[in-house]
Amino acid sequence: MVEKRTLMFLTLATLVWAISMSSLAGYFYLQNTAHLEQIAENQQSLNKASSTYDESTTKYNALHSEYSMLHYSYSSHKGETFTFLMDSFSRLMNNLKGNYSSILMNQEDLNETCYRLEKACEEIYREGNVTKEDFGRRLNDYYDLFNLLAIRELNIAVSETVTLSVSICINYGNDTEEWHNKTSVPAGFSLFQLTQSVATIDPDYYPEMKPGHILLKSINGIEEGCFWMWYYWDPGKQDWVWGPVGCDAWMLKDGGVYKWNFECWR
Repeated sequence: MVEKRTLMFLTLATLVWAISMSSLAGYFYLQNTAHLEQIAENQQSLNKASSTYDESTTKYNALHSEYSMLHYSYSSHKGETFTFLMDSFSRLMNNLKGNYSSILMNQEDLNETCYRLEKACEEIYREGNVTKEDFGRRLNDYYDLFNLLAIRELNIAVSETVTLSVSICINYGNDTEEWHNKTSVPAGFSLFQLTQSVATIDPDYYPEMKPGHILLKSINGIEEGCFWMWYYWDPGKQDWVWGPVGCDAWMLKDGGVYKWNFECWR
């Protein structure tokens, strides 16, 4: 009887051990499968980012070569009128818009910059005599826009694999602050895009201001009598630092802390 009971306990223990080992093996198998799938997804994302980077670089170099040729024609011309270069400039602009059409469609600050540049070119062309100063100014504006588009495109490629965590405060100037802590945004987001994502804003565009062309007239309907100024937190100084450029030109960094102040100047 004792031997039978011992045998039964041994059989039961063996069965429990076998079931436990089988469950453990199944668990590790599922974990390993999920891990391998995650590695494959990450590799796919990296491959896509690498491919996008190569395409962006090829496009940038081609457009940069076209710009360099036009700039050479501009800098080497000794005459008083530069009207004859406007057709080449127009082709350059069309190539730029064609290559960066998706960014121009989705990012209103850059689209506005492109629109303003085209309008300025139309105006000086209609006047009939494009001076060296006029053409040089438009050429410089084109180069600024071109580089911003190239940077934004690369940022978008990075954003598919990298996400930032940032915080932003809106200080309404009446002892009321609104914090959006640890907000997740794609890498390459500007302060303008971050503010758009957390508040209702009314931007104003200034063509002559650079870098960046946008100032905010209102945030969440607050605009009367004062001005919206932005700051970033400097961990080294342990203090807020006044924003040195337009909010559309300031790229966010992971862990960054930003603030909009509604300030009245007396």
